[in-house]
Amino acid sequence: MVYTKQDFVSRVKNVDGKHARLVSRGYTSRVDKNGIIVVKPKGKRLRFPIKGLLLLVLCFLGFKALVLTTSGPATYNERLAVLENGTAFEVLGATVLSIDPATQFIADQATLLLR
Repeated sequence: MVYTKQDFVSRVKNVDGKHARLVSRGYTSRVDKNGIIVVKPKGKRLRFPIKGLLLLVLCFLGFKALVLTTSGPATYNERLAVLENGTAFEVLGATVLSIDPATQFIADQATLLLR
């Protein structure tokens, strides 16, 4: 009787674990050759948020273009020159914030819209 109960508890534990994996990762359903529907959890895989990263880069470029448009290229470059003479972190910031072709294009388009 004790062995039967332990076997039952282990089977229930396996079913609960499979159900938890189905809920957390999703599942696929297939019909096997006997006509029985077999549900299996999807494999674990790493997902990299490419859309989120792309949106973050576009927002950053838009912010740079907005600052460039509102302050003007001369003032913007003066502020970058101050950053380039600072610490290593400020030099890195100046490199990232420098005017690139994408930022210049967005700033030109924003200038047409804002004026």
